[in-house]
Amino acid sequence: MTSEKSTGGLRLLWDAIGSARRTVVGGFAILAVALVCDLAGPLVIRAYVDGASGSDSVDELMRLALIYLGIAAVGVGANLLAGYLAARSGWGVADTIRRRLLRKVVVDRPVLEVERRSAGEVLESVEGNADVIGEALAEAGFRVMGNLALALGTVVIIFTIAPAAGAGVAVLLVIITLVLAKLTRLAVRRWQTARAKKAEAFGFIGDALAARDDLLPLGEAPWVTSKARGLLADLLVRERRAYIGGRAFWPCTQLFFAVSFGISFAFGLRALGVGSISVGTLAMIYLYVERLSEPLEDLSSQMDQVQRMLASLAIAARTLAEPQPCGAVEEAGYERLPEGPLAVRFDGVTFGYTTDAPVLSEVTFEARPGQVTGIVGRTGAGKSTLVNLLCGLGTPQQGRVLIADVEASRIHPEEMASRISVLSQHSHLFSASIRDNLTLFGTPVPDSRIWEVLDGLGAGDWVRALPEGLDTMVGAAGRTVSEGEAQLLAGARALVRPSSLLIIDEGTSRLDAATERAWTRVVEQACKDRTVLMVAHRLATLENADQIVEMADGAVVACRPGGPNSPGAARGMNSGVFS
Repeated sequence: MTSEKSTGGLRLLWDAIGSARRTVVGGFAILAVALVCDLAGPLVIRAYVDGASGSDSVDELMRLALIYLGIAAVGVGANLLAGYLAARSGWGVADTIRRRLLRKVVVDRPVLEVERRSAGEVLESVEGNADVIGEALAEAGFRVMGNLALALGTVVIIFTIAPAAGAGVAVLLVIITLVLAKLTRLAVRRWQTARAKKAEAFGFIGDALAARDDLLPLGEAPWVTSKARGLLADLLVRERRAYIGGRAFWPCTQLFFAVSFGISFAFGLRALGVGSISVGTLAMIYLYVERLSEPLEDLSSQMDQVQRMLASLAIAARTLAEPQPCGAVEEAGYERLPEGPLAVRFDGVTFGYTTDAPVLSEVTFEARPGQVTGIVGRTGAGKSTLVNLLCGLGTPQQGRVLIADVEASRIHPEEMASRISVLSQHSHLFSASIRDNLTLFGTPVPDSRIWEVLDGLGAGDWVRALPEGLDTMVGAAGRTVSEGEAQLLAGARALVRPSSLLIIDEGTSRLDAATERAWTRVVEQACKDRTVLMVAHRLATLENADQIVEMADGAVVACRPGGPNSPGAARGMNSGVFS
């Protein structure tokens, strides 16, 4: 099984290299130049030593010295350029894998499924693995290949000069390679476990930070600290085991160098004694064997990164090989929505976050285009889940969710975002200006339209009184404004752009009575050219709805005409269904 994962990881790497193929090919070409320079240097030194001990002139020796300096300069320049190309191609490959992971883990999955995992865990599974791959390729990718080629080339040259010594070093190299391959497989398995634990720890820490406002007043901060300390301690143990397994390369490479040095010099001295090689050749053998120490030292330090990369590649390949989530639609399968207000229909919809506990059961109702449909029920009745399915954030186990006779799952996310506006009870304000929070950093909206909406909500005077008006910065999650003000800004965000369907999920939950009346007036204006679904706990909030859908325990228990004076609405207020 491990080999299959490793193969999948290497296949993923090979596919991703295609995005930077020219840079990679150029890098290997430059690396080949550097390799030739490294291997050619000792040959020039042999000629220099033999010439100095023979009858070569000073001019000839100077020529050899200049040749050596030229080769060394070209080698240094080639190594520097190869390093630059390695960094460029490495991060390019990592970005390709990052985009594929992001699409698989976040974009192509229903949002409700994504939200089952903590933000920290999702971030680590995407960005963490891509960062490990990019760093390893940028810092060690070309160097590992170059060092392996240099070691192999050195052994080949030693074998050519002194066959017995070369054969001995080659046999030793094969043995060491097999040992190191086994150590690598072990270390990669350990790094996979360590990275899974790291994702778990990041997920918990992210959840704890998000819940700090609840934990601190309850005095539960010490529990979070203790839990985080335990997770990090476990992570430290696992990463230490993986790191130690990887560092086992160092004694192996040192042993290989020492034994190779002994073998080469023993055979070299013997050959020199019988006169089959010159002093210069013996010096060249020494330089080649000594040169083995540098790539081996590099390999021992780089293999830790390579092992982490192989583990991350295996995890990424396994993630990308997961079955397509239920309800996912291929790009070519998306359908277009018609222009104008959009009809909404739930047709026998059953949905549950787990298969054995449905949240919605056989939900059926229709919202006509251009009308206001109110959805009421107690907390836990399934109202927010219904909105999530309508926005394409989940896929029902049974039945269909239709927008203008098109299944929600078959609407392109970009079209969904441009045609449907949502005001959620959990609306978020970014750490940005009020203008950017209302336009969500997209296509600019005329200030006149922004002020029109803010004035209609009764928030225009408040915003004008701020130090910089629409350019006033508000903190993350709207910390510099009150909850009611944050709700008003979120409501304005949903109204400043034209849309065909407006969904208000408990949109007035944090407004006072006066502001709620202003909000109702703006909603009345918004309802003229779009379909509106209003989700609320209180029936009074839906006094102007054309239709009211009553929900209880995940099912529709009544669907009747709205209006404050309708008999159905009056019966609903006395039925005890509403909170």
